[in-house]
Amino acid sequence: MTVRAACACGATYDLKDEYAGQRLACPRCGAAVEAPALPPPPPVRQQEGGAVFERDLFLLDQRHLAVDEKYSITDGEGAHLLFAERPARATLKALAIVGGLLAGLLNYFLGLLLLGLAKQAGLPFPALLAVAVWIRYGSLFVVVVAAMALSPKRHITVYRDDKRAEIVLTVTQDYRVPLFTALYTVHGADGAPLAKLYKKRLRNIFRKRWYCASLSGQLNFMAREDSLILSILRRFLLGFFGLLRTNYVIYGRSGVAGEFNRRFTMLDRYVLDLSADRLRSIDRRHALALGILLDTGEGR
Repeated sequence: MTVRAACACGATYDLKDEYAGQRLACPRCGAAVEAPALPPPPPVRQQEGGAVFERDLFLLDQRHLAVDEKYSITDGEGAHLLFAERPARATLKALAIVGGLLAGLLNYFLGLLLLGLAKQAGLPFPALLAVAVWIRYGSLFVVVVAAMALSPKRHITVYRDDKRAEIVLTVTQDYRVPLFTALYTVHGADGAPLAKLYKKRLRNIFRKRWYCASLSGQLNFMAREDSLILSILRRFLLGFFGLLRTNYVIYGRSGVAGEFNRRFTMLDRYVLDLSADRLRSIDRRHALALGILLDTGEGR
């Protein structure tokens, strides 16, 4: 950044910002010239949600040997900040699978009945073939669709601690069956909606991307896999025994704002680092919610 100084003799000079506010001698006439001061830096955004979000670094440690997905969230020094949980809802998932199988069986037997009636009616061979194909493959389709439609939504709740007495943040799953778009809503401590988190599945075939948008649809920031080449290798090598860890770069409106990385440890530890977002233009509540989804929403 430079500052422009002007002398009464008409000469102007572009000076380095280190000379801002200083009195200098004009090289042309020798008169004293005062370089203008630098404009004040833009203010750092104050974070909502309390002092726990007034930081750039969050460590997420996933608790193992638990049915539900649980995360202990600490700061860079290991001090406790928050506790997050996403229930697995295994019983409801099992019931959804049973419901899908029953729907498939019902479709199968109804198809056999329809095929018998079609034969008695003397329908042409193409019609009989279509019914037979539907009996075999349509029943499988019904199983999958019915099981997905009956599957429970899995919401994320962020608590003050593992006693679960005070809710700080919630992330609700909007679509029961996210065929093309996985959509989630971030809610504050009072339950009011704050932002939307989503990913488009077709765009994630070769490189994963997650987006955070305002309730009106304006894009706030996005997270993208760190490398296209590594993204493709992860898909073909299936992580290569954990060596090809899936990391993300977070982009704000003015460029790179941070990273979400998985540390190379025996247990799952994730680091959400937003130190590149010096003005804290990204709401830390939204970023933390996305960080949890980058793990549990991707089944890592």
